[in-house]
Amino acid sequence: MKTKDESAIPDGVRALGDAYRSGATKPSIATREYLRRIEALNSRLNCFITVLSDGARASAAESDRRFKEGAPLGPLDGVPIAIKDLVYIEGVRCTAGSKVLENNVAAYDAPVISRLKSAGAVLLGTTNLHEFAAGVTSINPHFGPVRNPWDQSRVPGGSSGGSAAAVAAGLSAAALGTDTGGSVRIPAALCGVLGFKPSYGRVSRLGVVPLAPSFDTVGTLTLTAWDAAALLNVVSGHVKEDMTTADVEAENFVAAVSRPLGAVRVGVVRNFFFDAIDPDVRANFEGFVTRLAGLGCTLSDVDLDWVPGAFERWLPIRKVEATAFHLPWLQSVPGLYGADVRELLEEGKSVTGVEYMTAVNARPSFMEKFADTMKGLDFLAAPCTAVPAPKLDQETVSIGGKVVSVRSALIKPSIPFNYVGCPVASLPSGFVGGLPVGVQLVGKLFDEAGLLGLLQEYETKFRPFPRTPLHGSSMATP
Repeated sequence: MKTKDESAIPDGVRALGDAYRSGATKPSIATREYLRRIEALNSRLNCFITVLSDGARASAAESDRRFKEGAPLGPLDGVPIAIKDLVYIEGVRCTAGSKVLENNVAAYDAPVISRLKSAGAVLLGTTNLHEFAAGVTSINPHFGPVRNPWDQSRVPGGSSGGSAAAVAAGLSAAALGTDTGGSVRIPAALCGVLGFKPSYGRVSRLGVVPLAPSFDTVGTLTLTAWDAAALLNVVSGHVKEDMTTADVEAENFVAAVSRPLGAVRVGVVRNFFFDAIDPDVRANFEGFVTRLAGLGCTLSDVDLDWVPGAFERWLPIRKVEATAFHLPWLQSVPGLYGADVRELLEEGKSVTGVEYMTAVNARPSFMEKFADTMKGLDFLAAPCTAVPAPKLDQETVSIGGKVVSVRSALIKPSIPFNYVGCPVASLPSGFVGGLPVGVQLVGKLFDEAGLLGLLQEYETKFRPFPRTPLHGSSMATP
């Protein structure tokens, strides 16, 4: 039975912090409510692999003490957060969604986890995913499929499907995911939450089981732009032990979302992204563009002629780097992989050294092409996925009479921005057939602050973040 206090738990990072400071509730009560929600719904949605009930309660009790003493650690203190099961939490099993690492216990905290703990965050548990982050559906043959909280017969997207579904269904105030080719943005779009992929190098990937180290980026899944900013404030920044983190000046992203936006120029991208797209998803994107104009943005059509080349060059790098990491296990325990992931990893063996190095060496020139595109612009707008969430048993979708794979329909629009390494957000833009869809807003390299500011302005005017039928205090009923 819920108490009155538990029924009134607000949504999201900022709302929880406000409630803690006002005395309306406290971290231990909020944590108890989130754990109750997980117990009530995880059997249906399968968002979590490991739930850290005891640790979460202990962390929340420490947060209670700090708030009582008037000394909270910051905006994340006492906030329950879920972590994709790729990220090392000391003493906690990290499976990467695979039988290969079924009994792998992390010996240390990843830097992002150390920073969350230092900020007082309450770690609820680790979330289910597409095995080794090597897919876009989060259909996991070992731990079971994650189910979309809007329609449990459909996929939530992947690979960070458990993280996105947990936030969408109210099982966590926020979550961390990873994005190599769209794995934060795709599930955000299909589950109706905000997915934020920072610039490559903004957040350390040390202690994160890799898919393709050249692209792997830790990102956030939240209900609001402010919440994303609060998480990025904590987890971003140079880590001397991680040579891939950029030594760039730290920013206060929370302050950035509070600043007036000013004049904004947005390039609207249709080529490549409209090659195969559901007509209703396309119409939804055009409606979003209209709303950007209503926000006061100056819009111009942009033809990104370099995008197909970026898409083509991402693939050999992803294939080779993933296969190289997995090769010892592919040789010794191939039967422990799910069939789809094993097949993808085997493909890397056929990529030649010349093909790989050609793709690697071309990357700086494509980053220059992206920078040239952004001269005279502040942001780009593009569709996020070509279709809404497919059914769990679907392998293909029909778009305009053309049959394409589910993987292609979901991942094609996101990959080019991983190749050039820029910050990208997927935000909810409406519904198609009762299912949420999202759009991408793209920023200049290391301009997370500007991108968050635009998201905040859009959110303030249009309030695009919907709640699932399962979300909130009513969802304890099975």
